[in-house]
Amino acid sequence: MTTNPNSNPTPKWKKWLLGLGIPALVIAISLALSPFWADYEKAILPSQLPAPAQAFLQTHYPQSKMALARKDVEWFEKDYEVILTDGIQLTFNRKGEWKSVRDKARCVPEAIVPEPVLDYVRTNHPDCCIKEISRGRRSLEVDLSNHLELTFDAKSLMLIDWDD
Repeated sequence: MTTNPNSNPTPKWKKWLLGLGIPALVIAISLALSPFWADYEKAILPSQLPAPAQAFLQTHYPQSKMALARKDVEWFEKDYEVILTDGIQLTFNRKGEWKSVRDKARCVPEAIVPEPVLDYVRTNHPDCCIKEISRGRRSLEVDLSNHLELTFDAKSLMLIDWDD
């Protein structure tokens, strides 16, 4: 059996580096950076809400007082959650645009409901009012006082689903 003089076995330090060193380094860097990626909630002052959120509250809930305002950060998404003293819960995106409005005691303001959705509810459920509305990228969900949940397409505002 002859050995090839040009083939060198891999040194032990290279094996260790490839086997344990690089994964250990990746784990160490991930742990060091994890506070920057972590989800957190932080109570804020009402004045720290984005200006459009403050204007929304002033326009639609001028008599209500704020019980809690907090910034909710999850990865790269930032939301603002507001709870008013009369139980109304609101969520705003990073720009201050409303994402959801929930009012258990009364109905959400009709001014925030898109006209085609409001027309559909008035026509097909005349004895009901909207208790919660939330909008996402692809859909707009509406919960009625009769516990019916309607889902509309975000662009066309056509009814795409309902659930009771």
